[in-house]
Amino acid sequence: MRLVITDLDNTLYDWVTYFAKSFSAMIDQLVRLLNIDRELILDQFGSIHRAHHNSEHPFAVLEIPAVKEQFAGKTTAHVLEFLEPALSAFNEERNKNLKLYQSVQSTLKIFRDIGIPVVGHTESVAANAYFRLRKLDIWQYFDHLYAIDGNLLPHPNSNRGEYHALPKRTVEKLPLSERKPNPQLLLNICARHGVKPDDALYVGDSLARDMSMAKRAGIFAVWAQYGTEYNRDLWPILARVTHWSDADVARETQLKELYRHVEPDISIQSFDQLLSIHHSSTKGRLSEAAS
Repeated sequence: MRLVITDLDNTLYDWVTYFAKSFSAMIDQLVRLLNIDRELILDQFGSIHRAHHNSEHPFAVLEIPAVKEQFAGKTTAHVLEFLEPALSAFNEERNKNLKLYQSVQSTLKIFRDIGIPVVGHTESVAANAYFRLRKLDIWQYFDHLYAIDGNLLPHPNSNRGEYHALPKRTVEKLPLSERKPNPQLLLNICARHGVKPDDALYVGDSLARDMSMAKRAGIFAVWAQYGTEYNRDLWPILARVTHWSDADVARETQLKELYRHVEPDISIQSFDQLLSIHHSSTKGRLSEAAS
């Protein structure tokens, strides 16, 4: 094993729990501050997310009609001050719930120390993915990050110009059209890092998108089964404001049907089980060399 390629959301951390709870806390505060119907706010967020093709659009609250109508003619600074309780509610929940799964950091450190490159691959927008890796203090363990090119607005505070700044040499933005489970994505990553597909490993939580993609690329497919174990009651709020169009929903349904029988090469219950896979592959190669 000469290269580890890993999904991020619900593979390194519980994205569903973090985002659902943070977003819900913000909505609760907005309902109180703006004194308008919760369902109306959710509808408006959904429209903004679909317009940007991204459910994680920072400061989308400044774009929803309910805010723009109430604060027409007001400065951005004034609006942000009024909405501060809602934004703080999101941040507080994020600080409580955005946490690495057990053993992720220690395992990434071991891979770095023994010289095995780790590459991140995600369908999250690059700026959001990079922000989370830094916030979780694991960016230093990544050789590269491949993520979606999102058209995010600048930070409303002009003093935060670096908010969406990305390191050019280590973060590559992929077009929206380059989506999982296209195996060419992984083949391109392997080629860029000078590694043959059968010397790489891909770990992710989705059978239909992650595992099918890895199997078709000829890469060892590791299913992070633990990433599917979250509170299902949190899912409705995410579905309510998703950026997915009807075509996206139909595509996901089709993928699940098409790859319903896909079998990962191995399933893991914790991230550090990747180390056992590495040790096994190393012993296997030593045995082959000896014979």
